[in-house]
Amino acid sequence: MYRIGMNKSLLAAMLISWANVGSAEAADVCDALWRARNAIFANKGYCFTSPDAQAIFGKGCFAPFGKLTPGEEADVQRIKDIEAHQGCAAASAHAAGPTQSTVGGARVVPRYIVQLTLSPAAAAKLSASGETVRVSASYYGTAKTGIAAGDDGEIGLANEVVDLPNGTTAINLGGISISEADIGKTSEGRPMLLINVYTSRKVFQDNLLNCGIYQGDAAMAGQVEIDCKLIGE
Repeated sequence: MYRIGMNKSLLAAMLISWANVGSAEAADVCDALWRARNAIFANKGYCFTSPDAQAIFGKGCFAPFGKLTPGEEADVQRIKDIEAHQGCAAASAHAAGPTQSTVGGARVVPRYIVQLTLSPAAAAKLSASGETVRVSASYYGTAKTGIAAGDDGEIGLANEVVDLPNGTTAINLGGISISEADIGKTSEGRPMLLINVYTSRKVFQDNLLNCGIYQGDAAMAGQVEIDCKLIGE
């Protein structure tokens, strides 16, 4: 596990970067900022997939799987602002952390984990009946003015639907590509995510579960924890 003293190391990295702006190459400054930003995610167990990030931070993948506190999100945004000011998008050869990369005109959604917690009654009912659980992930955005949309004013961008084998309570989603042209039609400028959980209706015609949902920025999902119980519990 990668660990740093978050506040001191983050501040030091940013100060070093700024101190060297006058003498260092832009790529060196951007590299320092990249390391500082991704160190925040490394501390929170983000699942790194790029070889560059794994070489420095390891693969990670431990709880809370990249889920940041509001204060940490603010730190990340401050570093991103500095990166933008320095033109790091063009200077940096690195790409890691839960930011959506662009490949061939499509944006790749970072991977995330959906972890379910079933009540004892729900777990027993599913096990005895053989019914399975379905996880539905819908990627969407609010339509810009003048863009055709549904009655709710939203544009559907992509969907993932997975039926979990009986006894399985976690699934890794994301990693899919969404057209930049479609994303450009949304006011957010990035995919939003809605996760619903219900029974697969392979055994029972009606849904058996009352589950929570996740709704928010797809790039910040990290580890999504959803509690489920039987309807009527």
